[in-house]
Amino acid sequence: MEFNNIKDWFELLSYAATIVGIPLAIYIYYRDKEQERKIKEKEVLFTSHSLYVDYLKICFDNPELEVYNSSFKNSDFSLKEKKEIIVFEILFTYLESAYLYYRDLSDEVKKKRWEGWVNYVKDFSNHENFRKAWGTG
Repeated sequence: MEFNNIKDWFELLSYAATIVGIPLAIYIYYRDKEQERKIKEKEVLFTSHSLYVDYLKICFDNPELEVYNSSFKNSDFSLKEKKEIIVFEILFTYLESAYLYYRDLSDEVKKKRWEGWVNYVKDFSNHENFRKAWGTG
């Protein structure tokens, strides 16, 4: 088969484009769908975290209602301790959100930002009330 004219060359290029282009397009489509799914999952998660923090704020403002945690009912926790635990629960929710946000980012971003979160948690972990709220104190 000789390729003496331009028509033959374009026909060959169209076959090559079809052979390479269709599988590439399918791959790109599925990769984009996967990225969209991950973004949607994060949006749902962060929305639920935000709503949970709103609920915790209500619990903080009204600790006498005893709606935060059933283990608080008839407990030896003082009002101050209950409020501390609720505030730390809000902090834990923020830390979980930060972890879920940063875990999929590039190593460079993780190194710059995640280290700060780790140091923040280490500082708090030295406090007895933090460990108590975390369940390790």
